[in-house]
Amino acid sequence: MIRSLTVGLLLLPACALCAEEGEWEAPAEALKVKNPVPADARSIARGKEVYTQECLSCHGAKGKGDGDAAATLKKKPADLSQTASDPDGELFWKITEGRRPMPRFGKRLSEEERWSVINYVRTLTPKSQEKEKPGDKP
Repeated sequence: MIRSLTVGLLLLPACALCAEEGEWEAPAEALKVKNPVPADARSIARGKEVYTQECLSCHGAKGKGDGDAAATLKKKPADLSQTASDPDGELFWKITEGRRPMPRFGKRLSEEERWSVINYVRTLTPKSQEKEKPGDKP
C-alpha cells in the first residue's frame, strides 16, 4: 500500500507536466466567476501598473507574447490581445494558478490587483476583435 502510494506520488509531477503541454483550460466553476472590480479609469490604471511590473517582460507592451524575456522561454507566452472572448473568471483563474513558465500570482498579487490586470488586458484587444454588445448596430 505504501509502495503504491509512493510510486503514485513520484508520478504525479510527471503527469502534471504532461497536462501542461496540452490546452490550458480553467475549471467550469471558474468560467462563471464575474469580475467584481469595475473597469473604470482607476482600475485600468492600477492594472497597467501591475501589468508593467509583473507581466510586460514576457507578454510585451501590447500583450502579444513578445516581451524581452519571451525569447528565453521554451513556451511562448500567450497573446493576451486575443482573449476578448475568454471569460474574466478564466483569466483570473489562470493568473492565480499560473502554469510554467508563468508563475502563480495568487499569493503575489491581491485579488483586486488581479482583477485590475484583467481590466487593463481588456484594453489591449483590438476593437475589431471585441464582441458586439446587444443593441449595437452592425
